[in-house]
Amino acid sequence: MPDLPFDFAAAWANSMLQCPDVRLDPEADRAFWQKYATRYDERAGDTAVIAQTLAIIGDLLHPNDTLLDVGAGTGRFTLPLGTRVRHVTALDQSSAMLHVLRRKAYARGITNITLLEADWQDAVVEPHDVVLAAWSLYRLVDLRATLEKMVTVTRRALVIVSGVGSSPPHRSLIEAICGKWTESLDPNHLLIAGTLWQMGLLADVRVVSETREIVGSTPYAVAQLLAPDASPDALDALEEGLLPLLQRCENGWRYAYPQMVGIVVWLSGSTLSVSV
Repeated sequence: MPDLPFDFAAAWANSMLQCPDVRLDPEADRAFWQKYATRYDERAGDTAVIAQTLAIIGDLLHPNDTLLDVGAGTGRFTLPLGTRVRHVTALDQSSAMLHVLRRKAYARGITNITLLEADWQDAVVEPHDVVLAAWSLYRLVDLRATLEKMVTVTRRALVIVSGVGSSPPHRSLIEAICGKWTESLDPNHLLIAGTLWQMGLLADVRVVSETREIVGSTPYAVAQLLAPDASPDALDALEEGLLPLLQRCENGWRYAYPQMVGIVVWLSGSTLSVSV
């Protein structure tokens, strides 16, 4: 490989390894989701808060498509997109998250979803027309190996949704009260697109602004959704700090803030003449 002006994959790995989040350990991450799956689903909200992202992905889908959702979680993307394709494989390494997804699919009468419990690194999957990884690469240090595997099972389009390094209004409160901010502040969308470029693949990159909504029955409940691992004393302090950012709503208290979203799309056949 020739000398690169910037090694995107190495930058990704360096960023991940410097992250204070202990969930880089697979067992610790599974234990976290086992405890937090239901609360996460409450925090994730409905499809209205990811409308632009869903629209971009939806434009890539055909009715007879198969879709692989890597890191499907509780179905935030699986369920709305499942109504637009022939079949979805929802892959997640957390049985607790998939349990919530199964319950929601049953309640909505959605029957074209296959659940697959596995780590992406170890998963055995057949090629799908479209492969999606939305907010699910947060602990995969070897980005190039991750993307190479995704490309091998992509027939037509690979879509990766990630953060862009933006800082929400409650970040300073979390840092001051809980001692750390675990979400990446790096331009992950560019590192992903850049790593694909290093692989000889040209991706399209778009950034949209969605409105993130957190709703809780009380301000304390909102604080719990934002900082699920915080101590009771920290949650008390966070509740007080959040009050100026909250609005009363029909279901209790609402915290809404802009969330910048990076969407990386690689279409099969979009390549450089040689890899770099």
